[in-house]
Amino acid sequence: MHTCYLIGAAPDAAPVVLEEGDYVIAADGGCDTVRKWGLLPDFVVGDFDSMLQPAPSGVTCKKVPAEKDDTDLALALREGLDRGYRRFELIGAAGGRPDHTFANMQLLVKAASLGAFAVMRQDGFSTAALTENGSLKLRGSGKVSVFSFGGQAKGVTLRGLKYPLVEAELTQDKPVGVSNEIVGGEAEISLENGVLLVFWEDDGIQPLVNV
Repeated sequence: MHTCYLIGAAPDAAPVVLEEGDYVIAADGGCDTVRKWGLLPDFVVGDFDSMLQPAPSGVTCKKVPAEKDDTDLALALREGLDRGYRRFELIGAAGGRPDHTFANMQLLVKAASLGAFAVMRQDGFSTAALTENGSLKLRGSGKVSVFSFGGQAKGVTLRGLKYPLVEAELTQDKPVGVSNEIVGGEAEISLENGVLLVFWEDDGIQPLVNV
């Protein structure tokens, strides 16, 4: 499955390794991030208020009004979905302004609600969202944390983790799901209703997804 990379302007974004068929969409100042890596994006979208250099020649750009309902990264996600991609990685989407980081977590939920899989990578951790009747398998070893997002998450089941759960309820005001870990090499996280945010260590864990 090809990956659509959505690149934001948050600092310390780690370079990506592209494979044939992958697609790179820079959200405004994310274009500067991509160029620091010695690459050019396939598409640039945004109001261009944070791009430090002019848009590169030969790259398709879509400029939108500064006064808009969506963030630039939300527009980038929409462009990727419209192109048929269902697997996304958000790079440079966390670690800058905290309000934008939170907004980008909401984009993970948006992607999951549309049947896509999106992860946000920052500081050696990945974050993904699960929505109603969703599940996620992880393979490897390392830390995993699971949180309710935006209310109650019901029917939460954690298998293959040191601290398992069976059809439990998680709430957004009690972080009992922090710092779990995989045992036996593979874990599965699922829920029946609500939204979960799942964090895992990139160094030793890979998600197993079919989208």
